[in-house]
Amino acid sequence: MTQQGSGALVTGGARGIGRAIAERLARRGDTVFIGDLGATGAATAAELSAAGLSVQAMELDVREPESLAEAVASVEEVAPLATMVNNAGVGWIRPLIEVTPQQFDDLMAVNLRGVFFGIQAAARAMAGRGGCIVNTASTSGFTASTTPMVPYDTSKGAVRMLTIAAARELAPAGIRVNAVAPGTVDTDLTRSILDDPGVLESQAAERIPLGRLGRVTDIAAAVDFLSSADASYVTGHVLVVDGGWLT
Repeated sequence: MTQQGSGALVTGGARGIGRAIAERLARRGDTVFIGDLGATGAATAAELSAAGLSVQAMELDVREPESLAEAVASVEEVAPLATMVNNAGVGWIRPLIEVTPQQFDDLMAVNLRGVFFGIQAAARAMAGRGGCIVNTASTSGFTASTTPMVPYDTSKGAVRMLTIAAARELAPAGIRVNAVAPGTVDTDLTRSILDDPGVLESQAAERIPLGRLGRVTDIAAAVDFLSSADASYVTGHVLVVDGGWLT
């Protein structure tokens, strides 16, 4: 269970869903570390710190297990890691027959390999005291995307199974592993991969029963719950947050 002052590491926490998660966890009292590439993480941490929240940034490349292990160790120097959010991810639209081996490997290195070794690094630190791990999956782990995104869909389906299998293995150590599966969320990244961003609004009207796109705060709230004491009996669960998309 997460307690006041506990450490939380959010990969890909500089913007979009990751930033919303970092802010939400900081507002409940966690000492939050944003792990990301480039200067955006530092800027985000500075903005949230200016609002009185305990947020720090660190350079983190989830493609490198050593970088993940170092990030967890850095958190542990400040506060016991109680919540690990494996949120970093990439995605692009490309027909299956045009995907190169390098493109496939690059995507899997972030979306799947990064999550696996993020779980591993966190579990090593949490062993003996317990903790919470939350992975970012997707509705694309349940059904194919409406656009050509086969490698992405495959990676998210694998994250879904990884979450379940890791939860089973790590439960005796008191470590809960869950995932959140967002539907279509209105972010800069989502709009950037579409040729016509306006398709999002029409998609919401036609395909989402609740009639709107997801908000980053919707996903952050789900992560907050899954990593809280209120979910102390929840593990191996993939919480779909999609406005009814899959119904």
